[in-house]
Amino acid sequence: MPTIITPRPPLNLFNVARIQVPSFYTTILDVPNYLIPANGPNPQRTVQAVALLTSLIVANNGNDTIQFSMQVLDASNVTWLILNQMDIPPNDFALIELGKQNLPSGDRLQLKCENFQGATASLSYVLNQREEFITL
Repeated sequence: MPTIITPRPPLNLFNVARIQVPSFYTTILDVPNYLIPANGPNPQRTVQAVALLTSLIVANNGNDTIQFSMQVLDASNVTWLILNQMDIPPNDFALIELGKQNLPSGDRLQLKCENFQGATASLSYVLNQREEFITL
């Protein structure tokens, strides 16, 4: 899991991730956490994040139909299959609405295409801070 070092994590960060999708599962999004350095009397601390997934576009730039699959690998390395071998016609694309599903820090969204001949994926998401509850 990547760690972003910042004195003030953003509340909402609208972002996109793009990859060429190979014929084996590869990560398009690895949800980070935020490391806030010590500042005066305030100690260093880590803030968890959550990615709100909005949509995924997969473009088949090849001349053959591809079979697209998507899975989540959670922080405990448990695999959750989301989409299995969806056909995408040649020179076409698929728009996959993800309905603001969320992935917490440590989760990874992974994609693959069977019969790979040039698929490109573009994932839109919003990276948010997770709420912190401090006991006094």
